[in-house]
Amino acid sequence: MSEGSEPPKEEPEKAEEPEEPTIENIVALLTNIPGVGPKTAEKLGAAGFNTLEKVVEADKEELAAAVAGLSVAKAEATIAEAAGLLEKVKSGEVDLSGKSKSKRKKAAEPEPDRHELEPIKAIAKAEERKRLVTGYDEEKAAMGIPIGPKWLTRFEKARIIGARALQISMGAPVLIDTKTAPKGRFGFAEAELRAGALPMTVRRTLPTGVYHDIALSILLKNTRLD
Repeated sequence: MSEGSEPPKEEPEKAEEPEEPTIENIVALLTNIPGVGPKTAEKLGAAGFNTLEKVVEADKEELAAAVAGLSVAKAEATIAEAAGLLEKVKSGEVDLSGKSKSKRKKAAEPEPDRHELEPIKAIAKAEERKRLVTGYDEEKAAMGIPIGPKWLTRFEKARIIGARALQISMGAPVLIDTKTAPKGRFGFAEAELRAGALPMTVRRTLPTGVYHDIALSILLKNTRLD
């Protein structure tokens, strides 16, 4: 360095610019405002209201217009809640630095109730379905009627008369005295049924597909045809 020359000036250090908050940080901050959820917080941040101060200073109409789905009344309530939260932060009552002063302890989950259960074999044995046989069932079984009532139902009567009338119309011989019977094929068929002259069987089917053929003469013994 030559005599009389000035030393080089040192350039002042540039102050580090604060990093722009990420959307995650904005959401984490604004969701502390009562009534503001993650979606609303994200919309607020995208609209430029990314700090408590900006929310507090915002106009309610401006805030409602900037955030889709936010009414003016809701915007006003949000501003009021943000102002209350900001005061608590400034007074030290609330810490939003990310390190809570006190953490609420998670309540311990209660122990599940314990019950002594019977062995599985004992339960299965107790649940075995037993078929209850009544005196009526025994009577039907003795008569040879394993399914349905021991009499002829009205649907079975109609089906038998219709089938027999069809046979008569196709030339089948009439099994009763036609002079005393009602006229017409249906009259003949009904008279044959009342007289017990039809050598037919009635098929009764269970929902499982199992069926039994029962002699018509057995069912007629307990059927009133009047």
